[in-house]
Amino acid sequence: MDILLAIVFGVVILVVLLGTLRGFAGPRGGGKPAIEAVEPMPEGLRILYWCETCGLEVLLLRRGTENPPRHCGESMTKREEMLRE
Repeated sequence: MDILLAIVFGVVILVVLLGTLRGFAGPRGGGKPAIEAVEPMPEGLRILYWCETCGLEVLLLRRGTENPPRHCGESMTKREEMLRE
């Protein structure tokens, strides 16, 4: 009887543990995050961001949102350059 009870408790603990891990694996809020539509970058335009605190520069190859990336705890400064042909 003790062995059967131990197996039942083990299965219950395993199910609860797996359910908890599945909850951690999914996105927060229970749904997909809202994605904003962003206009494609014009041909020949290069968008750079730099951190005013440390001087790090980031070249943006594909824009996902209008929000600038963050570095050193602050938003980076945007700079646009047109490439010459």
